[in-house]
Amino acid sequence: MNQETATDVLTSKDYQIALVIIKWLNNCQTRDEFNQAVQTALLPLIDCNGAFYGRIAGGFHSLQLLGSINQSNCCPNGWNRFLASTLAIASNMLSSISITNSTLPCQSNSDCQQLTADPFRQQPHHNCSFITLFDDDQSAYQLFFCRLDAQHQIFKQRDIELLKLLRPILLQTLRFIMFREESIHPRQTLKFWSDNTEPVIVIRDDGAVLFQSYTFTQLIEREKQSFHATVLTLMQFVQCNQIGEYNFLSKLGKRLYEVKLTLVCADANYQQCIYFLHLNRVACKIGKIFNRLNRTGLTNRELEIATLIYQGNSPKEIAEEISLSYHTVRNHIKSIYSKLGVSTRSEMLVKLAS
Repeated sequence: MNQETATDVLTSKDYQIALVIIKWLNNCQTRDEFNQAVQTALLPLIDCNGAFYGRIAGGFHSLQLLGSINQSNCCPNGWNRFLASTLAIASNMLSSISITNSTLPCQSNSDCQQLTADPFRQQPHHNCSFITLFDDDQSAYQLFFCRLDAQHQIFKQRDIELLKLLRPILLQTLRFIMFREESIHPRQTLKFWSDNTEPVIVIRDDGAVLFQSYTFTQLIEREKQSFHATVLTLMQFVQCNQIGEYNFLSKLGKRLYEVKLTLVCADANYQQCIYFLHLNRVACKIGKIFNRLNRTGLTNRELEIATLIYQGNSPKEIAEEISLSYHTVRNHIKSIYSKLGVSTRSEMLVKLAS
């Protein structure tokens, strides 16, 4: 499917939630956090009630199960039998994305404990459709997204396109998590990862925090109570007005942040909502450079020329821009470099960026 057709299949809301999932997965550091992101955001998006993933082992002969999520009516025994039967044939799937239909046998009613009053529970078999995402790397990983139900359910093109979109980040996150777990120095790896996370949090409408990154925790440490109170108030506003996305500004310490609040999932009555918050610092790069130059004691003319130098203009272009002779501009540039303690434009850029 080409990009134009994919754009027609996916709605703006699909892209909105997909972006949330990408940001969430980018900040996951453990399998439990990975599972939570998949369970909370991805499975509802593609209308699945189960997922599991593993890694090819033994020279492409078997699939090692790494984790699973069961939100279906299937009991633990039935789910384990389903996993065992699927893992036996999974290593033969080599396409990047494939769709499979199968049945999950339940030998007797005693095998599946009655968890709900659903009449489907009396059925002797579960129909199952699942999509497989395959990793092309040597350490090949596979992810399976399942629909277990009494009725056969066909995956739509929308579901396939969403998983195509999310396939790279799902596999990348899984590879990184396993690398950290199997690293010789896992603590150092975790610290590096934690220090480079984005300030994000996943929060329920009752205030319960489902996930928050290390950077977010550090950022709001001193203003945690007031920030959470503000967020809860705004979530109530968003929930009452049934808005899917809302942006607001919040000052944390001396810095201003844009906070983007996105609805991840909710029930039919817009209750039991889960939101994803992402903080972006509001900063003007040019303004910061101007302030740094202004603190070096440059004259107004030198400040004007220094700004033009920073933008990549040559001395000749600067002379034409501000109607000065080439030699006068050169003299100003020498004075600017002297005050900044540099001798070339490259050194000036490095100093301003530091």
